[in-house]
Amino acid sequence: MNRINIKMKHVTIAFIVIYVLTILPILFLGIYDYPCADDYSYASATRQVWLQSHSVWQVLKEAAATSASRYQTWQGTFTSIFFMALQPAIWTEKAYCITPLIMTGILSVSVFYLMRVILVQYLKGTRQECIVLSLIVLLSIIQCMVDKTDAFFWYNGSVHYIVPFSFFLLMQASLISALAASEKEKRRRIFLSSLCALFVGGGNYISGLVACVCSMSLLLLLLFMKKLRENKAACIPVLILTVSFLINMAAPGNSVRSEAVQGMPPLKSIMVSFRYTLAFAIDEWTDWTVWALVLFSLPFIWKVVKNTRFRFPCPFLAAAYSYCLVSSAFTPALYATGNIDAGRIRNIIFILYVLLLFLNVGYALGWACHYFRLDSAENETRENLTVNQRWYVIMTSLALFFGLGITIKPNPDYYTTSAAVMELVTGEAKAYGQEMEQRIELLRLPDADIVLPCIQTQPGLLYHSDITPYEKDWSNIAMSRYYAKNSIVLSE
Repeated sequence: MNRINIKMKHVTIAFIVIYVLTILPILFLGIYDYPCADDYSYASATRQVWLQSHSVWQVLKEAAATSASRYQTWQGTFTSIFFMALQPAIWTEKAYCITPLIMTGILSVSVFYLMRVILVQYLKGTRQECIVLSLIVLLSIIQCMVDKTDAFFWYNGSVHYIVPFSFFLLMQASLISALAASEKEKRRRIFLSSLCALFVGGGNYISGLVACVCSMSLLLLLLFMKKLRENKAACIPVLILTVSFLINMAAPGNSVRSEAVQGMPPLKSIMVSFRYTLAFAIDEWTDWTVWALVLFSLPFIWKVVKNTRFRFPCPFLAAAYSYCLVSSAFTPALYATGNIDAGRIRNIIFILYVLLLFLNVGYALGWACHYFRLDSAENETRENLTVNQRWYVIMTSLALFFGLGITIKPNPDYYTTSAAVMELVTGEAKAYGQEMEQRIELLRLPDADIVLPCIQTQPGLLYHSDITPYEKDWSNIAMSRYYAKNSIVLSE
């Protein structure tokens, strides 16, 4: 083992290959992905405009009109609704297959950019260390996602939650990157941060609130360090975020929607949020896979923290802030609806939790390294793993693969990739796609009243929900408008 030389570039290439191989089945499964539920209700107008005009500009105008209409009548999330109205299947049903690509793509880009700013720009880590650690975090998030269907295969749910949360990560990364950039680069990054701030403020309330907490905390930190004056441009994206979030919350449609649900009082929702953070972190989210990947990442985190000048002060304060930040993510849903039952809500809180878990582990390791003067030891090359690090990586890899084997064998649905592979290999996804194609053929008939057969094959990742045998059900009405029919019902 002492003679084996494991270079960081070899580890980097291995992780890139692993990540690509785990993403490909998810993307291939998208071939059999089709719209459902609110995919129809929010995109019915834009679909009809496209069929009548085949003008992208007219479709964009109609998407803006849909956003304005829903702002008055149902909910204030104006940027989310704009994107909802541009559901891919309005152009052609087959275009819906890009949904997993969009969601995994924007999530990957946002996480990688945030990690790059922290690890490379501020902590002076290498590009290879950044790639490895970013991919470990992304593997944890994507494979252990709470509700995999809502995250990657249902466009309406994911574009309302995954996309704004990804914009939140991009906004924060651009903002903190601008603080240490040259004057020319600073303007570009402030512009990018401001654009993302608009999308976040007009999106779901969880992303909006967390973004406001993070942004205000950053400004307060700059004020405390007496650096706010020289970084006053940082106030621009924060102002745009705050204004767009206030416009979002002030929507007349929110009061209409609130009549249909019963939320919690403000103080109770805050208290319950703190309890939920502890409960979900211990009982549901920190399973063996996440901890195994955290442990696996330690040698690569060590290479970064050992070679940086930053001293990682007050680790307990950083952990307490992270706990409060995750708690704040629970509050909007509890206040509005009294629960967090929707998987798409839990998804983005889970992403936030995993990101903060890795960052806090790195912060604590960095503090220990510098507090106990471990950084004063002989410098190690950053291109290679030391002998101890090689043994550690090999042993944790073997343990990780063993754990994956005994987990996937009895329960293939445990991870996103294994679930996707199973649905592809068993033919379940193909059978579902064929049934959906048969439905589309019926919907293309000139008949004004359509009776659709029940979906017999319901894959766990692809199938979200269906219409009902009742003509006046909201999902039936939405599909009827989408396909310009008098009525669409499900066969009994």
